Amino acid sequence: MAFENSDDSRERDEHIAVDGEDGRAVVVLGFGSALNYAPEMIAVLVPGEGSGLSASYRTEDGKERRAFVRAPLVAVIPPGQAWHLQCEQPGGALVLRIAPEFYAQQVRAALGEPPRLVARYAAFDPFIRELGGALLGELKVGRLPNAAYLEPLAGVMAIHLARHYGATGPGPAGAPCGLPAHRLKRVQAFVNEHLSEVIHVDRLAAEAHMSQFHFARMFKQATGQPPHLYVLMQRVGHAKALLRGSDLPLMDIAARTGFRTQGHFTSVIRRYTGLTPRAFRLACRAAQEA
Repeated sequence: MAFENSDDSRERDEHIAVDGEDGRAVVVLGFGSALNYAPEMIAVLVPGEGSGLSASYRTEDGKERRAFVRAPLVAVIPPGQAWHLQCEQPGGALVLRIAPEFYAQQVRAALGEPPRLVARYAAFDPFIRELGGALLGELKVGRLPNAAYLEPLAGVMAIHLARHYGATGPGPAGAPCGLPAHRLKRVQAFVNEHLSEVIHVDRLAAEAHMSQFHFARMFKQATGQPPHLYVLMQRVGHAKALLRGSDLPLMDIAARTGFRTQGHFTSVIRRYTGLTPRAFRLACRAAQEA
């Protein structure tokens, strides 16, 4: 096991590696403000409480994409995708990398043939949040987990990833599973059309012609988010677009995106962008003028 500390005080990049019998790392636990890793390993990204991270990556067709992930969301990146991570705060995110060979070995022993993993850049996963938050807290106070602790923990994580982020069949990485595509599109269209209103899960389930319980489970499989969080993130995304591209008063934007009070609007936008709505708008305008 090795612990490394970057000499660059502006962008701390620290990690612990557990090596396999052949001397190659099978598990790497890292945290820092800027992390850039080769794509040969599975990566689980966990932003700390009150922090966020920006992940830049390339899709299979070579297009560059950027995803902003803030607690309580996490990201899961399968091998084969190059990515770069930038955190808002030094030491503000944890990255758990697992070698594909280690993942396959652990899953095969517990579940059988390991499924191909599907990328999720904004997943709601309480299990990963709890585990990652505990590890990040340990690292921040200088308590470093040893190999005897980290390797079995990574084994449990590998099985969790197989169960919740494994593709159900062949197809391009990132293809949705769970809710059928035509029902998912119907629900997403309903959310977009009624964003200014209160949207209950039972109404979404009715749009999909499914029971509420079955719909919620299948929707999360398809999107990586439970319905209520998906709706919230759509509200946030639309609000950011209006703040960025319109001169509407903040109260009007809050109403159009379904936030009942100005205070709720402000607290949610601050949580997912790190800025108040007014500060976010000013920052966007400054970036456009630069």
